Formats: sequence, C-alpha cells, structure tokens
Amino acid sequence: RRYELIAGERRFRAVRDFTEMETIQAQIVIAGDLQARRISAAENLQREDLSSIETIEAIVEIVDAELIEDKRYATMGKTPADRVKTLIGQLDSVRRSEVRGSEVSGHSKALSRKFAGQVEKIFKNLPKPLEWRSFYRHDLPILMDISEEVQKISIQDGLNRSQTRALETLKAASVEEFQRVTAYRQKSSNPVVEPDSKDSSQIDLRDLSAREIKGIAEKAAKKESL
Repeated sequence: RRYELIAGERRFRAVRDFTEMETIQAQIVIAGDLQARRISAAENLQREDLSSIETIEAIVEIVDAELIEDKRYATMGKTPADRVKTLIGQLDSVRRSEVRGSEVSGHSKALSRKFAGQVEKIFKNLPKPLEWRSFYRHDLPILMDISEEVQKISIQDGLNRSQTRALETLKAASVEEFQRVTAYRQKSSNPVVEPDSKDSSQIDLRDLSAREIKGIAEKAAKKESL
C-alpha cells in the first residue's frame, strides 16, 4: 500500500532532514484528487509564514477547488486565478448594478443566484474570514497585475501588499532604480546601514516602507521626464 502526503510537507521534511526520528504521527484519510487538493489548500493557508502573495494564491486555490466541479465555472478561465477573477468580477458587477438600480440581464441574475451564496460561504469559512468583494478589489489585483519578477521578490522577502504595489510602481517608473533598490537584498553578507540614512541602495528592501518606495519611484519618474 502506498500513501501520498497531502499536507504538512514542510514539517515532514524538517523531521526527516534535521532529526533522527524514524516515525511521525500522521492522520490517514481516504481522499480523491479533488478532496486532497481542498485539504492541501486549506492547510497551506494556515501557515504562519505566508507572504501576502502566497496568502492570495492560497485563497484562490481554496475557492477554485470548491467550485471546479461545476461545469459552468470550469469554463471561466484556464487557470484558477483567471476563473476566480471572472466569477467574482461578474458577481461584483451584478451587485453594483443592483445598487445603482440598473437593469441586470437574465443571464447575470442566474449566475448570481447560482454562485453568490457559495462564494459568500467559502470566504466566510476561511481560517480568517474575508469579504469576497474586498478580496476582489484589493487582493486579487496584486496576483493578476503585478509582474512575475516583483511577485518573486515579494514572496522571497515577505513584503506586504502595500510594499509589493509600491515596488511594482517603482519598476514601472525606472527599471534602473528598481534594480538598484532590489540589488542590496542579495548582499546579505554586507552590514545593514542605519535606516536613518535612508540610502535605498544600502538598506534591505524589507526595511523600506511602501511610502519610501513610492517616494523613490516619484523621484525616478521626475528624473526620467527631464
């Protein structure tokens, strides 16, 4: 009989690589691929060291795993993020139209009746309950609109949402300045200078606030326009 590790891979590797333990406590469950995906996604979201982007990715995975068996939902995009964005974007559009008193098509009404309750329940039952409209407006754009390079840096350095957005703004303003600011993060052997000096080329990126990163971006944009 063979077993597959659904959740707890980091803990398992830590025990295997850094202890002499030959056995561990584990819960054995009989689960299909979809159920295993749901368990893994829920477990991942409860990790304490998740970056802002990893948290958003974990929520997307939970929503997608819960809804993917619905054929209508499954056709809304090629990736989990695409499908989640399409669905809750349409739900948000229906809600805003109803608030304004605008006419809503029969197709849109049917979609809302079918999925609104399910989406509300999923977000309510997250380890940290979240309002899905807030997730759509403030969190999902970070995953969908931020460049892959900035996302990678954000995950590695554990940047928050505001820092991540500001870093993307800096990259758009000046690639040269972006590279200068992010270069120091790779020089971990160098002593970190006192933050009071605010020399962004010698301060760990994690020590720069979103406002400071935006300030660098604004200066870079002015310089580029000259």
